[in-house]
Amino acid sequence: MPVNQQDVEKIVLAAPGFRKRWYEFLEEWKAERPLPWYLAMSELAHYIVDNYAHGATNEFRELFATVESLLNDSDPELENLIAVGLFEDIQNVASHRSFGAVPFRQWLGPRSSIIWDQVDAFTLRVAAWTAQQKPRWWQFWRRRSGFDAAKALLQVKNPELRKIIEADFRKIE
Repeated sequence: MPVNQQDVEKIVLAAPGFRKRWYEFLEEWKAERPLPWYLAMSELAHYIVDNYAHGATNEFRELFATVESLLNDSDPELENLIAVGLFEDIQNVASHRSFGAVPFRQWLGPRSSIIWDQVDAFTLRVAAWTAQQKPRWWQFWRRRSGFDAAKALLQVKNPELRKIIEADFRKIE
């Protein structure tokens, strides 16, 4: 069952400063069905992290309370959207900032905290697993080189590309 647009709009309405981006998102993707909700949540995650960086946290209490309320009475699709689309992207984007993701915990409710911790633990497990992987025997001629998000972020000039890299790659120290 797809995510209910009304549930997503409840989250958006709790962040009045995000509404302009929301309406731009709806306009850009109006021909798509279902709407790419994960992209909308990624935009919201960037908005949240950017606002925190500028000290503009006045919307956060209501926003995270709305998310908590929806999680307490959600279907698996909405829970996954919040976990992977919003919380994971907040954690990933914030990892590229000096403050990291820890400051956002203060606005999480009990259910949100559980899901936040699950997302964080899973990401760390994937990073640890990836670091332990060795090339297969038939790949002996290839140098092992992966995508270096930190290096790419130093070089990228396009703000939209920067947002994609930040949302998709967590800086793990």
